[in-house]
This record gives sequence, structure tokens and C-alpha cells, in this order.
Amino acid sequence: MKKNIFALAAAVLMLGMTACQKEDDNTIANPETGNTLMVKSVADLAGTEWTYTLSFSDIIGVEMGDCAEITGLDLQFGLNFDNSYAHLVFPENVTGLNLVEDGDEYTMEEIQGLDYNYSYDAATQRGALSGANLVDIEIPFRYDETSDAIIVEFSVAFDDDETNPVPVQLVFHRAVVTE
Repeated sequence: MKKNIFALAAAVLMLGMTACQKEDDNTIANPETGNTLMVKSVADLAGTEWTYTLSFSDIIGVEMGDCAEITGLDLQFGLNFDNSYAHLVFPENVTGLNLVEDGDEYTMEEIQGLDYNYSYDAATQRGALSGANLVDIEIPFRYDETSDAIIVEFSVAFDDDETNPVPVQLVFHRAVVTE
């Protein structure tokens, strides 16, 4: 029986709290029609790629002048949809670990990402990633058509203080694939 360590993903999510927010217009126009690409059905997710960038300045939580960025230390996570799964892909410089039970012993194996089943309701613009390789986990998300982004929102409690959870938002922007 496989058990996955989700600590890496949880750490990334906790570190995702931003020290300063950038307002980017990441709306993408379809070159053939001039219309904005939208996720109006679950089929519109298949074949799309999205990225979430965790910058070093976000991790240390230090304001640096006018939100100056330290370059070269950003971590870029991918969320890629195919017809069956959503694939959370780790950056090249991040190692994910999977705990595998082998009888009475456990071993660790390196993984490059996690796969999820996904669903999407166009009427509410909400969906969920559910554990294809994780047990009993569901990650709700919403699609924001204004910014053409997939947004994962949750709260994190620190030091076992459930009364003051900190809201966290991960914003995955559509990756423009050029061939």
C-alpha cells in the first residue's frame, strides 16, 4: 500500500503567502478568433497548462523597497490537464518524496509530481482535484475568467491555533504554449 507524503505540497502552500501582490493582466487571446480563451466546460481544461510561481521574496516574507524581486530563486509549479488527470509538476530543483510501505518497512522514492482526478462545473466555475494517488484528499479550486486563472484558496493554522487561520491563495496562470 502506498502512502504519499504531502508535506512538500503543504509547505509550498504555506510558503505561498505573498509579501506583496502583483496585479498582472494574464488574459490570453485566441489568435484565430481574437476571443479570450475561457474554461466553460470540463473539456476546456483538457490540454491546458497552468503555472504558479513562488518567488523567493514571497518565501522570506520581507518587503524589499517597492516590492523589488530577488531574481533567479523563483520556484515554478505546473498544473497540466489531460483527458484523465491533472498533473501537479514540481520545479526541477524541488524533490518530492513518496513513502512506500513494503511489508513491515517503509522506503522513500523520488517523484516529480502528483496526479489528481479532476472535475469542473461551468455553471459555478468551481472544480476539484481529488487524490488519484493520494488517499482522501480533495482540493477545491475556482476559475476566474477575468484573469484567466485557476485559484486554489484555503486557510492554514499555525502553532495549532485553529482560531486564527491565515487565508492562502495560489493563483495558477495559463501557460502560453508556443510551438
